[in-house]
Order: sequence, then structure tokens, then C-alpha cells
Amino acid sequence: MEENSDKFVIQLLIGKQVYPITVRRDQEEVYRKASRMINEKLARYEQSYPNLASERYSAVALLDFAVQVLQVQGQKDQTLYTETVERLKGEISQLLSGTADDKE
Repeated sequence: MEENSDKFVIQLLIGKQVYPITVRRDQEEVYRKASRMINEKLARYEQSYPNLASERYSAVALLDFAVQVLQVQGQKDQTLYTETVERLKGEISQLLSGTADDKE
């Protein structure tokens, strides 16, 4: 059996549960940071809305993160669209300039 030393198991506390997660060594800090972000968001909801079931806090936290992901994707899509339009405008300008030069 081939051992993959690039991966190992870390223990992440999310909410009140510990999860053993297999991660690549270069991704460990990303997972730990994500765990901290989740716990911070859960704590904020628990403070703002006490006495709810933990599933409700988790659901709203998931919704928040999903919205953030979609917003970032939308910004990236918008940036790609804008860059493409600007590039095409430049190409059209060059073509029109070349056409104007040809007519002279």
C-alpha cells in the first residue's frame, strides 16, 4: 500500500463537534482558518438569537457563506466580462483605425 505523506488527519472543532478531516499539508491552515470563521459566525448568531437549536445557527451560517461565495463569483464574472469588453473595444478601435488608414 502506497503511503501518501502529503495528506494527514487534523481535528477541527466546528460548533460543538470535533471532526477528523484528511487534508493536504499545504491546505491545513486554510481548513483551520475556515473552522475559525465558521465558529465565529456561529457564536455571533448564538449571541444574537439565544435559545435556538444548533441546526438553525448552522443553517443560517451556511446561507451566509453561500451568499458570500456567490457574490465573489459574481464579482469575478463581472471583472471577466469587463476585461473582455475592454479588449474587444480595443481590437475594434484598432481595426477601425486600420480601415481609416487604408482609405487615405
